[in-house]
Amino acid sequence: MNRKLGWSFCLLALALCTLPAMAQTLYSNLGTGTDVYYCCEGWTISGTGTLGSSQTIGEEFQVTQNGSVGTIDIGAGWVLGTNSFKVSLEADNNGLPGAALATWDNLSSPQNFGGCCGLITIGNITGLNLTTGTNYWLVLGPEDTTSTLWGAWNFSNSATGNLAFSTDGGQSWNNGGNTSQGAFDILGGAPSTPEPTSLLLLGTGLVGAVGAFRRKLKL
Repeated sequence: MNRKLGWSFCLLALALCTLPAMAQTLYSNLGTGTDVYYCCEGWTISGTGTLGSSQTIGEEFQVTQNGSVGTIDIGAGWVLGTNSFKVSLEADNNGLPGAALATWDNLSSPQNFGGCCGLITIGNITGLNLTTGTNYWLVLGPEDTTSTLWGAWNFSNSATGNLAFSTDGGQSWNNGGNTSQGAFDILGGAPSTPEPTSLLLLGTGLVGAVGAFRRKLKL
């Protein structure tokens, strides 16, 4: 092989190694396009302020690969009252939600219930690692049991799973059995912007490789 061509490929390989990895899908029951989730049916999420009763929902899942969580997307719609949800990712406790591994407050849905396909998105998550073969729970509820929130966790178009529900904000849980699963995904850490040195190496490798090939073709 031409010596210059060999060095060009070495530079190109080095540049590719320094580029960030693409975000991984650790779990997802979301669809695509206009079929992200079922628009018009889901599990009620509420406080007592509007409906007179409170309901928090937990959905059990397992990740398809080990990974660090970067983003969580939830298909949830708002109906009436205060548009403010609380989300937690919890460990399993004998088939029900257990200890909270992470919690996020004051989350608003961009979507009125009955439409599609706005998502509650929690980004820039760090320090939360999940492993395969372990049961976890994603929990969606009102900020507190007296909230005026009336919302819904839209059904996935494809998935069923074990459900748990709570009427006291997650202090105690009831087993809802295997049924339609609320729509959500769990994504690995988002890729960062490539550093200038990586881009320079990539450009150098590509230019060198193309130049070497052009020269070789002329011989």
